[in-house]
Amino acid sequence: MKTNKRKSTLPQSLTRPFIAGVIALFPLALTIAVIVWLGTMIHGYLGPGSTIGGFLRKIGLRFATSDTSAYFIGAVIILGLIYLLGILVEAGMKKRWQALTDYALTRVPLVSTIYDASKKIALMVEPGGKEEMKSMTPVLCSFGSRTGAAIPAFMPSPEILKINGRDYRVIMIPTAPVPFGGAIMCVPVEWVKKMDCGIEGLFNIYMSMGATINNYLGEDDNSIEDLEVKRDNGEVS
Repeated sequence: MKTNKRKSTLPQSLTRPFIAGVIALFPLALTIAVIVWLGTMIHGYLGPGSTIGGFLRKIGLRFATSDTSAYFIGAVIILGLIYLLGILVEAGMKKRWQALTDYALTRVPLVSTIYDASKKIALMVEPGGKEEMKSMTPVLCSFGSRTGAAIPAFMPSPEILKINGRDYRVIMIPTAPVPFGGAIMCVPVEWVKKMDCGIEGLFNIYMSMGATINNYLGEDDNSIEDLEVKRDNGEVS
């Protein structure tokens, strides 16, 4: 039996290689775009024209007359001081440094809130911070019911909130493709289940704009409690 193959028109034949090239370049282009975005943001906060940049120039002007040279000298001095602090912390000064900063910053109402949140983030990303990382759990939130819209999210704390006599969990829904911000929501506990994919897996899902979700989202409908038992037994990370 003959099958009629649809012939490509001339415009389609000419544009198909171009589209294939664009698709091939897309991962590289997106990676470069994210790096440029981060670089632009850092330059805005730390560049020569920023407030911090002006402070670095003032430090460097003691050793150079050119504004550009002064900026880089100031940056090198600050980086050197940070490196020296890191050496002292690794040498056993960590508890004293933390106690000093806790004493200075936890007594001011607004500052203490910002400091506490920053400290938790630092604990999650520092080497050996596995225990702190466990509190940030990837979850799947089914809005309305288990058959409603399902959205991958972070659960920053296992604590249960009581709101109007009902149990709620706090979740954060990241943004794509840069999942470093998002919306904070309180949802009923029965809407939330654990995703057995790890923090890296959830970041991968959002950075790929959902293209890799099949690699991480399985059929197992694990409850938070079931997976906490598995994690305690070493069955999941």
